[in-house]
Amino acid sequence: MTYQQAGRVAVLKRILGWVIFIPALLSTVISMLNFFYAQAKGEKGINAVMVDFVHVMVDMAKFNTPFLNAFWYNAPQPVLGQGVTSANLMFIVIYWLIFVGLALQASGARMSRQVRHIREGVQDQLILEQTRASEARTQQQIEEKIVIPRHTIFLQIFPLYILPLIIAVIAYFVLKLLGLLGQ
Repeated sequence: MTYQQAGRVAVLKRILGWVIFIPALLSTVISMLNFFYAQAKGEKGINAVMVDFVHVMVDMAKFNTPFLNAFWYNAPQPVLGQGVTSANLMFIVIYWLIFVGLALQASGARMSRQVRHIREGVQDQLILEQTRASEARTQQQIEEKIVIPRHTIFLQIFPLYILPLIIAVIAYFVLKLLGLLGQ
């Protein structure tokens, strides 16, 4: 792959990363809000005040974001205590897509930096070649020798594999602290 092609691939990866990341994040956040809304029903005592606050906030968010109705009505709501259901599986897949989008965007950004550095190096080399009158290489000859390695998102260990687990563990403890998980 030439460095010009690598530049185009980098831009496509960055765009695709954001296109995957934003809807997945919206769907996950809305799924969690719907989960809090559903789990909070039936609370009594001092928790009832917090439950009412959560209900008002979720209702207000639904009312003020009609452009997100596709997410409000179709985002999978996780169900606790029932094992692997289709809603839980879809929630996990959409949650993981957040990190796939981040990894794609990071891979595209890395490729973009490399292409920019190579482009500057080619220009510097071309200037040096022009100082040699007899054996000067052309820009095309210099560019033909450049080989850009393929970048895969699966080698990004932290954003793709570790960060989702860290956030899931933190979410588990927060839900346990709030009493939304069974004792």
